[in-house]
Amino acid sequence: MKIQLGIKPLSEIKDSVLVLPVFEDDQKDYGIPAVISFLTVSKFGKMFETQSIFSASSKILLIGAGKKEKFDFTAMQNLAGAAVRKLLRKAKSASMVLPSAGNLSESEKTYAAAMGIEIASYDPTKEFKSNHEAYTLTTVELLADRAERGLQEGLKKGQIIAESINNTRRLGDLPANIMSPTYMLNEAKKIAKDNKLKITVLDEKQAKKKGMGAFTGVAQGSDEPSYMIALEYRGDIKTKDKWAFVGKGITFDSGGLSIKPSSSMHEMKYDMCGAAAVMNSIAAIAKLNLKVNVVAIMAVTENLPGGRAQRPGDIVKTYSGKFAEVIDTDAEGRLVLIDAVTYAQRDFKANKIIDLATLTGAIIVSLGDHITGVFGNNSQFSKDFMEVAEKYGERMWELPMYDEFNDMIKSDMADITNLGHGGSHRSAAGSITAAKFIEAGIEEGTDWIHLDIAGTAWDMKPKPFRGSGATGVGIKSLVELLS
Repeated sequence: MKIQLGIKPLSEIKDSVLVLPVFEDDQKDYGIPAVISFLTVSKFGKMFETQSIFSASSKILLIGAGKKEKFDFTAMQNLAGAAVRKLLRKAKSASMVLPSAGNLSESEKTYAAAMGIEIASYDPTKEFKSNHEAYTLTTVELLADRAERGLQEGLKKGQIIAESINNTRRLGDLPANIMSPTYMLNEAKKIAKDNKLKITVLDEKQAKKKGMGAFTGVAQGSDEPSYMIALEYRGDIKTKDKWAFVGKGITFDSGGLSIKPSSSMHEMKYDMCGAAAVMNSIAAIAKLNLKVNVVAIMAVTENLPGGRAQRPGDIVKTYSGKFAEVIDTDAEGRLVLIDAVTYAQRDFKANKIIDLATLTGAIIVSLGDHITGVFGNNSQFSKDFMEVAEKYGERMWELPMYDEFNDMIKSDMADITNLGHGGSHRSAAGSITAAKFIEAGIEEGTDWIHLDIAGTAWDMKPKPFRGSGATGVGIKSLVELLS
């Protein structure tokens, strides 16, 4: 989508659809007779409600902006997205007034609006629908009150981060017969080349030789080659601090021999969303030239019940040196991640790690479809991260990681089990025990956060501001944390 800035009287808007936000508790009429007439007789302004009005000189789309006091970054982003989705096949161009409300700076408004516009215009169906109807909307102009420093910078930042979000969504929405581990590797190579990142790739043989028995144990059930991929960005040579973003990249998860029910197995193509998110986060960080050092690590494979697949009861040696008993082959995400976080620490000297994984159904039971579960070993680190996430509209909630939960992953035969036990119910504390398993690979002195995005990585219910499918969750928060 072409997005541009404009500072002009509304009377000059002739060919575009003029988009006018209206607050529920402050019905600004913009001095336009047709709008004045409508608002005089109508109660209007609830978030995302729309009304088309045709005046003598222009087409107008009124869009509800909700309560003025509640208008924030997320509201601006979603408002712009909702307006664009309404017009995608109904107009060629639109001019949207940036509302005056809240504590948002002008640059934050253009940042949020640009992101909302790009996310709303993403279309996952164009490659696979033979009767696909293309969008007609190609240009959106954002109308500001006056020229201010930062408007263009905000616009650019919004487009860069939205590009990363939409690429993550594209990869997630691809079917698993296309989105294979090799496809993901090629995508990583392209991102490395485009952003001048160093790339390191371990194939299964190299990973096994290195000692990544947990990762290769999952990988052995698939005929597809599997990879541990690392992308490195160095933006600050003066500091020894190094961040690691680690992502689960199961391009299809059947559950292995502990096979999943068939009713929703088709959605397991989304089990690589964590890896896609960290890969595209580092791309955005590079484009923004942030002064940080980051490595993005993706553990990429399939989890299939092939003739060589690992069995319940197998014991594997993780890269951390701990032995893990595989109780359930469908608890594979924590297996690939414990090797990946160890890889981040040992080989890349990362001292701050955030991993993203569509890890447990239990987190959906706990928090539903709209909140990401947060687990960590440093409460202040988690708090700081969640404050950033909340500001930019990614809701998260921290769950406890008390020492008592360590007993629930102890194994009689090995060091740890990949499935929790010992509670009053078989699935008791399922998300916490999964996080505890990953934590077993975290070394002393490393700050670590685990994000369980199983409920938030995809959403099959379309929203006014976003279509169905992968969401690209986590990218805004990761990039903003390091900004």
